[in-house]
Amino acid sequence: MPLASALKELGSGLTRNKSMSISLIVTMTVSLLLASLGLLIQSQADRTERYFGDRLQLQVNLCTKNSPGANCLGGVVTVDQKQAVQQALNTNPEVKNFNTRKPADNYEQARALLGQTDTGRKQLETLGPEAFPESYFVTLNDPRKFDGVVSQVSGMDGVGNVNSLRKLLGPLFEMLDKMRWAALGTSLLLIVAAILQVSNTIRMTAYARRREIGIMRLVGASSWHIQLPFILESLIAALISAFLASAGLAAFMYFVVYGYLRNTLGQITTWVNWSEAVTVMGYTTALALLLALIPTLVMTRKYLDV
Repeated sequence: MPLASALKELGSGLTRNKSMSISLIVTMTVSLLLASLGLLIQSQADRTERYFGDRLQLQVNLCTKNSPGANCLGGVVTVDQKQAVQQALNTNPEVKNFNTRKPADNYEQARALLGQTDTGRKQLETLGPEAFPESYFVTLNDPRKFDGVVSQVSGMDGVGNVNSLRKLLGPLFEMLDKMRWAALGTSLLLIVAAILQVSNTIRMTAYARRREIGIMRLVGASSWHIQLPFILESLIAALISAFLASAGLAAFMYFVVYGYLRNTLGQITTWVNWSEAVTVMGYTTALALLLALIPTLVMTRKYLDV
């Protein structure tokens, strides 16, 4: 079948099945949008965990010249005080290991966090690395048993404060996990619905064109030539759905992430950016093509055998 004839069949099929095509596009768009949101939330969870490190850790902040803690009356932590804290961590049976983060490292982390908003950038202009403490990030053998370590080091000279990242980040990770699984679970149901709808569309279209398909068989048309209009219809629906889903994801990034989260919750974590959203859009487009091609190839082999 010449390409012109295939395109003619494509136009005829789209016109004949307009309502079913629109219904398929809507179903695929919603399922792809939810899937892309689930992937974006997964990227956010990974970014948050990378930013804070192991969420099972304790963060022991040492004194700076401006630390208000009762253990910091002597000013900046001394070498002897550091060694005493390190010795306490090394000998505590609840501690698996710990690593040191220098003031410059904490300053860079703050830049990544505060640099998301205009207010944060203004706050950072007055600070330098010396305003940030040296910290020990302590990984525990059992994340539920941290009271002994906290009580031991929080009262030592040179320790400004001790933060439990598990306690701090627990609600955030729990919320992200629930949102991700809700989006992916709903998306999975809609993807199944989209696959069934593609299959039903192919079946009804093949029935409506049974006379034309029979004639094409009689004149020696190959299976591929007969399948081509159906495949093109599915690909067009998939590309339209991927475009609409990507547009919805872009709107989410613009209005929710950049318009709200970065400005109001920018002090909690670093938020996903456009490069990660574009990557998710690429995955969404690939998923859309698979959702269109695989059911179409399977169903055309079944219903075009005339």
